[in-house]
Parts: sequence; structure tokens; C-alpha cells
Amino acid sequence: MSMDRLEGGRALLDVFRHSLRSSWPLCLLVLIIFTLGLICGALNLTFLPPVQIQELHDYMNTFIKEVRNLDLETGRVAWEAMYGKMLIMVALYLLGLTFIGIPVILALVFLKGFVLGFTVAFLNYDLAWSGLLLALACIIPQHLLYLPALFVGAVASLSFALVLLPRPSSTWSKIWGSFASYTGVMLVALTVAVGAGLVEAFLTPWLTRMVVGILE
Repeated sequence: MSMDRLEGGRALLDVFRHSLRSSWPLCLLVLIIFTLGLICGALNLTFLPPVQIQELHDYMNTFIKEVRNLDLETGRVAWEAMYGKMLIMVALYLLGLTFIGIPVILALVFLKGFVLGFTVAFLNYDLAWSGLLLALACIIPQHLLYLPALFVGAVASLSFALVLLPRPSSTWSKIWGSFASYTGVMLVALTVAVGAGLVEAFLTPWLTRMVVGILE
């Protein structure tokens, strides 16, 4: 039984490696779109009116004062963190089942970069080096897992969506083979995304409290 599992794991890893090697232009495209989102999110901070910046500043001050006393329901937080990330991965999977979903996939990647870029830029703007330290504590841990899962999911979705484009060489056997590989890669990405949700629920709050204690 253990040998069968090992062989199955190796086969899935081979599929994953082959998918990345054959899809490097899509990897580059996803990285560029995400980077553009980061840049636009960071630049968007400069276009906010002073009133909104002040509101964000007040919210951040309240968060820092109350975070050490927050009594989080770990189970609920874990479910919400995992659910949100699973929802994105399932959306990517479904979007990859039609080539019409290609622009939406890229939009999701861009939006993630935008939100992340804006958040880090604001923390740095509002708290200077302390904001960067807070970002390392409350943003980076889960994203060390989630961003690779998101990139792999987006590339796999784009790759399979392109397979579905009508072309003379397309055959149902080729499509079904690609579908099996696509599903396997997306299951791995989904599993990693769930792990990111667990990190966000159990590790990130502890790191955040520790950093806030240092900042105080």
C-alpha cells in the first residue's frame, strides 16, 4: 500500500513538473499580471483622499490597541480562512473549463496583487518600518503557501483553457488526458491553499500579537 502511494505521489509530481515546463510562457504571464497588480495597488494609495487615509489610519490604531485582547474563535477563523481560499481555487478550476474564463482568471490574479500591494504600501506609509514588520507577521506567513498555490492554479487553468480552443489537431482523448492532469494539479494547489488557511488561522494571529507587543 505504501509503495502504491509513493508511486502515485511520484506520478502526480511528474505531471506537475511537466505542466510547469510546458507552460513557462503562461507562468511568465501570470507573474507579470500579478506584479502589475502589486504596483497598481501600491500606487493607488497616492490617489486616496485624505479623509479615507485618515479613516484607515484610525482603523489601524484601533486594531493595534485591541489585537492583543481579541478572543478569536479558532475554529471559525480557520474555516473562514480555508473557505475563502478554497473558493478562489474552485473558481479558477471552473474558469479553466472554458477558454472564455481566461480574462477572468487573469483578473483574479491582478486583483490579488492589487490588494496585497495596497495593504503593504499602506502599512509602510502609516507605520514606516513598524508597518513592514507588521506585514511580515500578518500577511507573509500564509502567502508563502497561498501565492504559489494561486500561481500554479492560475497557470494550470489558463493552460487547460487553451487546450479547449478549437483547433484541427484537437482530439477527445487528448482533452481527457489533459483534463485528468489538470484536475490532479488543481487538487494539489487546493491542498496547499487549505494549508495556507490553517497557517492564517493558527500561526498568523500569534505572530501578529507578538509584533504588536513589540510595537507598543
